[in-house]
Amino acid sequence: MARWRQDFDDWDFQSSRRRSGRSGAVAVGVVLFVLGMVVGGGFEAHVLQSLQLPPQEQVLSGPTGTTAAVTTSGGAVNAVAIYKAARPSIFTITVVTGANSKNGPTEDIGTGFLINNAGDLATNNHVVNGQKHVTVTGVSGTYQGTVVGTDPLDDLAVVHINPPKGVQPLSLGTATTLLPGQPVVAIGNPFQLTATITEGIVSGLNRSMPSQSGREMSGLIQTDAALNPGNSGGPLFNAAGQVVGINTAIESPVQGFVGIGFAIPIDRFRRLLPQLLKGQTIAHPWLGIQAVNIDPGLQAQFKLPVGQGILVISTVKNGPAAKAGLHGDTGGSNNPVGDGDIITAMNGKPVTSVAQLTADISQYAVGDVVHLDILRHGKKMTLNVTLGAWKIP
Repeated sequence: MARWRQDFDDWDFQSSRRRSGRSGAVAVGVVLFVLGMVVGGGFEAHVLQSLQLPPQEQVLSGPTGTTAAVTTSGGAVNAVAIYKAARPSIFTITVVTGANSKNGPTEDIGTGFLINNAGDLATNNHVVNGQKHVTVTGVSGTYQGTVVGTDPLDDLAVVHINPPKGVQPLSLGTATTLLPGQPVVAIGNPFQLTATITEGIVSGLNRSMPSQSGREMSGLIQTDAALNPGNSGGPLFNAAGQVVGINTAIESPVQGFVGIGFAIPIDRFRRLLPQLLKGQTIAHPWLGIQAVNIDPGLQAQFKLPVGQGILVISTVKNGPAAKAGLHGDTGGSNNPVGDGDIITAMNGKPVTSVAQLTADISQYAVGDVVHLDILRHGKKMTLNVTLGAWKIP
């Protein structure tokens, strides 16, 4: 049974408002594709939708930074203290697109938060939506924001504004010490309801999901703190009032939150921040395969010799894996027959899933050589693959 995932792209939203020359039902794009393409696992169909607020009629008004005294005497999270301390540092980001279209311009709304005293904000790449200039609104005023750096594959972006006087950056913590069950707090602008706070727990760690590029995002934080369109780019706080994640997506069978949200670990943002601030292109290592996870059902269907690993469906022409001699399924992605190479380990570490392999590859640099242990028609082999740079379609 197919599941429905919402992230990274806009969705149909029944607006109660009307813009001149437009109907109240604002239809925006929904992306449908098959997970399992280009290093993705499984053949389930997913709808990708974002936490970025759909078009509306009007805009409503690092290690150092502000940290609240956020725990009560009983040790519970003090969401009120977090909100009071963080609220001035969280902003609404409005992006105008389609100014020259016959239907007129549209406005998309997301969230961003101050990360340093220079006036730089963290947000999602899908919030800025390819624009160079955005409108940034907070309790300290409205600013013209300049997009200084983006990483589409990790869905990260930095927006610069004139430093707001008296506003302190948020304290950036780490997601590496998070445990399932720990309390978290999210603040953002869901459905244009600015500065909304929600509270929940860490529901899971190291989750994976596909991006529009086909590359799997891995290592995500799962939370049941309510997230909805408009929360994209907003901070996820731990009980100490430190930012541990950037809210980016939800998974839902309906067009709203049902208890499963995802945030990008703040550690990933901190690692890439120097390049983002310089506007540099961030290169991500790439293997260049289409593959599926091997489970008992797939093993039985194709009579595979192992019950763990990934089955290569195809290789990208002239990609790193193809150049190294990795073989795909002769039936292709439309009619696989199960005779493709099976990847069982990389650099001696067992491969259990496409998501795990993607996460492991991301720890290397473009140009690094990795050693893949494979089975080809039952015969063990080792191939040396020089990782290439991911090319966004």
